Amino acid sequence: MNTLNQIYFIDFYNSLLDGDKQKCYDIVNFLLEDGHSILDIYVDLFQKSLYRIGKLWDQRELSISEEHMASNIISSLIERFSPEPSRKREEKVIVTCIDKEFHEIGAKMVTKVFELNGFNTFFLGANVPTKEILKFVRQIEPYFIAISWSLYLNLSRFLDVVDNLDKIFANKTIFVGGQALSENSDQFLKKFTNVKYIPTVKDLHQVLLNY
Repeated sequence: MNTLNQIYFIDFYNSLLDGDKQKCYDIVNFLLEDGHSILDIYVDLFQKSLYRIGKLWDQRELSISEEHMASNIISSLIERFSPEPSRKREEKVIVTCIDKEFHEIGAKMVTKVFELNGFNTFFLGANVPTKEILKFVRQIEPYFIAISWSLYLNLSRFLDVVDNLDKIFANKTIFVGGQALSENSDQFLKKFTNVKYIPTVKDLHQVLLNY
């Protein structure tokens, strides 16, 4: 696998902030044709850009409109460049954001990686209350549950949904990820037995290859 040159990230990132959707598309398309995997794109372009944009927004160096514009471009690219599944499986997976969590792009990429590995996915999107997540898990009976958490201020909501899932569905493996877990995942998750922190979609892909 080729290493994605930093210059492509800078070019993509600047085009994203300029709102140049076509240029962003052209960069992604070129990199895929040049032999990079969709996982390279997700992590080294999309995730990296979103984390940087999130910091700028948090520091009030970027407007809400600019943040939304960039996020929507990336969201459209995720749909445009969906990976083809390598196989087809019957197992179901629920991917969701927690209550009051409106950043759903990471969860979208996670969904695509499950689909790449052949799983039957159910993407619930942003801002799903804990009781609705629990209800849907009972209804669907998934093989895996994946939870996205990005904003640290939603810590109590994250712990609430993970605690309930871990207790009520003790036989289910729960994957968690998101920017809020990037530094303190061990501290937050040490008491949970069925919960696994997944830093990137590349890591998720490697985990799923063993199932």
